[in-house]
Amino acid sequence: MPTQFQLRGHSLESLRWQLFEKYGAAARIVRAERIQTGGLFGIGATTSFEVVVEVDTDPASHTASGEKRGLRSAAPTRRGAIPRRSLSDLLAEADRADDARPSGSDGVMEIKPDFDVVLRKIAADEAHGPDTDSQGVAPGHGEMAIPRPSTMPGDLIVLVGLRDQPLNTAWSMLSHLQNGAELLTAGDYRSNGLSHVFLDSIEVKKAQAMALGDGKPLLIAFSFGQRGSSNLSMLASLRPKQLWLVVDAAHKPDDTQSWVRRACRYSVPDALAVLGATDTATPESVNALKVPVGWVDGRPATSSEL
Repeated sequence: MPTQFQLRGHSLESLRWQLFEKYGAAARIVRAERIQTGGLFGIGATTSFEVVVEVDTDPASHTASGEKRGLRSAAPTRRGAIPRRSLSDLLAEADRADDARPSGSDGVMEIKPDFDVVLRKIAADEAHGPDTDSQGVAPGHGEMAIPRPSTMPGDLIVLVGLRDQPLNTAWSMLSHLQNGAELLTAGDYRSNGLSHVFLDSIEVKKAQAMALGDGKPLLIAFSFGQRGSSNLSMLASLRPKQLWLVVDAAHKPDDTQSWVRRACRYSVPDALAVLGATDTATPESVNALKVPVGWVDGRPATSSEL
């Protein structure tokens, strides 16, 4: 008989990982609720998540030794079980309502097994270096290929820029990806309902593993600043499949070139995502950056140069 209990933590992602570490594939999150405590009218409040967890205690589906990390195996799905929903689905539900109970019996989220194997695969991919195929559109004569966001499960795509520009660009990319993507923020800018990570933390690897299990790429919107945790030097800790620089064509070209040069000290960019192309008479100034354009004002680019 399945048993249920409640668990609270600072994010659904950390709770999901904690449950997997302890119970393997035997645990499922069946309800998620966002809790806010303290603050005044929501300002300064502390946000946490409370989940209802169901653990299958059927000895046929797992053994005591199988609960130990490293000895677990994937348990068969119970007859009639509802397909697992992604972490982003639960986050969205917890954001939309005080009570995020799924309608009917929907919403059972199984914990993805074999995360060690997934993490080793990610490490192996990084050891082989960046993929030279950026999924770009075939170029015309004398023209670079037009980059496109990777759609491969588990691929790490990092978007770097100022303030909320990387996140806004990431949202526009999500709307064009057929199977969607997992989305996180990093650096100076945060958004309610999205998990926030440090670029040099193990949380990035865990998020990649979960994205791979969900069959989606992982997008991280990184807003850089002067603080140590959001400085452009943090890019040196990553080996993303794709690094997109989010630039505003309406900004002074010298200012844009300055931060792009600094970013290039720590990582090699694959593509530009350009904003403000219709807000200036000289959008072609971004071509001086010598990075192919793949995204313009929220849509896929039609040329690698403006």
